[in-house]
Amino acid sequence: MDLMAMSTTELFERRRDNLSRIIDQWIASQRFKTGKEICEYYGLSAAYVAQLLNSKRQIGEKAARALEQQLGLDVLSLDQPETRQMLQLDSAETLHLYAMQLVEQELFRFKVLEAVHHQIQPTIQLQPNHYALQISSDVYAPILKSGWWLWCDRQRRPQPADLLCIQLVNELCLVLELQAETEQALHCQSLDAKRQICFHKQDIQQADVVMAILHPEQIQAT
Repeated sequence: MDLMAMSTTELFERRRDNLSRIIDQWIASQRFKTGKEICEYYGLSAAYVAQLLNSKRQIGEKAARALEQQLGLDVLSLDQPETRQMLQLDSAETLHLYAMQLVEQELFRFKVLEAVHHQIQPTIQLQPNHYALQISSDVYAPILKSGWWLWCDRQRRPQPADLLCIQLVNELCLVLELQAETEQALHCQSLDAKRQICFHKQDIQQADVVMAILHPEQIQAT
């Protein structure tokens, strides 16, 4: 339907549906875990976005353009048909890129990097279940140095001696070497082999296998 032929109500509904689909896709792709996390990352009020999604507030012209700007979308993206909008999102979500945001000692959080801004193309093609994590501190040196990238697989079954990127239920993360896995726990050691660490699986949100360590010279930035 042409935008000029749409009623105001229909346009409001299209904007709401597109906004909902964008949020759902970002969560499904594991770019973000929750709608609240999306709002926090882009500096939006979660209560305001909830009101837009449940039709308690209409997405007018000014609000639509402001949302597109804050979410890093093309102008008029929220006004486009679903098929066109989703194609734009697919091209922007080719890669899942994160940086290490250090919290304390070896603990860090994931910080989302915008693929469309960084245009980083690893030598190994990332699949939907893969992501690349940039090491942004020397806390794991000399095993992992700042500027290197970890290529991780969310679905691969870990084996002893694998490096794991472990994310706890409190969203804090660390990189460890797996020594053994039991039904209830993961037994690991620090990368320098100086500390033994055991995590109960109920405390782990996910444990992703590091498939490769990519050095800067292996990354082509365009």
